[in-house]
Amino acid sequence: MKRSALLLIILALLLAAAALAPVFKSDPGLVQIHFLDWTLETSVLVLVLAFVCAWLLASWLVRLWRLPAETARRVQERRSISQLEKGLLALTEGDWRAAEKALEKSAGTSKQSTARYLAAAQAADGQQAGERREHYLEQADTGGKRKHFLVELTRARMLMANGARAEALPVLKALHARRRKHPQVLELLTRCHRELNQWDELQALLPVLKKAQVLDENELEDLQIQIAVSKLRVAEQPEALQSAWGGLPKPMKRDPAVLAIFAEQAGSMKRADLAEPLLRASLKREWNPDLVLRYGDPGAGNISQRLKQCEKWLQQHPEDANLHLALGRLCVGESLWGKARQHLIKSLELQPSSVGYENLGQLLERQGDLELAMDCFRNALRMNQGKAPLPLPGDQARLAPPDAP
Repeated sequence: MKRSALLLIILALLLAAAALAPVFKSDPGLVQIHFLDWTLETSVLVLVLAFVCAWLLASWLVRLWRLPAETARRVQERRSISQLEKGLLALTEGDWRAAEKALEKSAGTSKQSTARYLAAAQAADGQQAGERREHYLEQADTGGKRKHFLVELTRARMLMANGARAEALPVLKALHARRRKHPQVLELLTRCHRELNQWDELQALLPVLKKAQVLDENELEDLQIQIAVSKLRVAEQPEALQSAWGGLPKPMKRDPAVLAIFAEQAGSMKRADLAEPLLRASLKREWNPDLVLRYGDPGAGNISQRLKQCEKWLQQHPEDANLHLALGRLCVGESLWGKARQHLIKSLELQPSSVGYENLGQLLERQGDLELAMDCFRNALRMNQGKAPLPLPGDQARLAPPDAP
């Protein structure tokens, strides 16, 4: 660029000289300079050429004077770039110590050092050197809103990677206040709220996440379900559980996974009656084997009413293992031991499960058949460990699955 400008200037001077040549030929002009006892007489053209030569000579001398410093600066820049490349390669390789050493040297010899100090902070963070990491971040924050934002974003990312969520949260909130739609900030803030179980804050963030399109539709729906489920799980009293349920959006209340958690929590509080009408309405609307188990919770009230309802459903779903398991549990609640045993056995014939073996074991233990009850409990334990159940001895041998040893 400088060379092109110089050529243009020279070309312009030559054109100007060509244009003025006829003028100076007819009248070259006269310049007289008198100083002390000296008198200098010359033409205008010669004087101009003398000034140009003097200027060129002075420029050359200045450049010659600056040459050592310029050469040293270029050598320093080359060394800085070499150290930067070395540091980035070591950082990629995971050699944190070598990366930090090279990047620190690179940043110390360069005016554009923000990115280099950020990379050095990452290398220090890889060595769990928090003080050095903060030192590099402070060095990188040399002023300017953009640089400050990048430094704080890097700090928040490193804090999250180290599990320091409580420290990262105020940093992320400040970043979010400045850039409300920044994808990386929203992603980190969502993750921070989630890991800190701050579900109300996360729910308030959902409209921004949707508008910024940080999550796709499926991810957003999964997050909404997770928020709903988590808010139900943290409820410790029936009143709090009902309040959490009432605060959920209407479409969320129709989700089987959310309803199952509500029923499970209500059952653990000995208030399964809270979920009974909701479960019945949901099962009538759409059959869901998982919700049938919640409906068959023997700890809830109106066992006889729920038993009759399950028997009606049995006519439509005679081969549903969970429905037979629910019937077995309800029959136990009504002391209908024979019917309970039949349904529990049928459930295990259709689909062996640890819950089915556990319930059958409890029934057999109550009836005094301790040896067979222990076999059921062992099968429940095996299935929880991911192993296949063993065939039961005696009359219950038919409970073994076809591929059991």
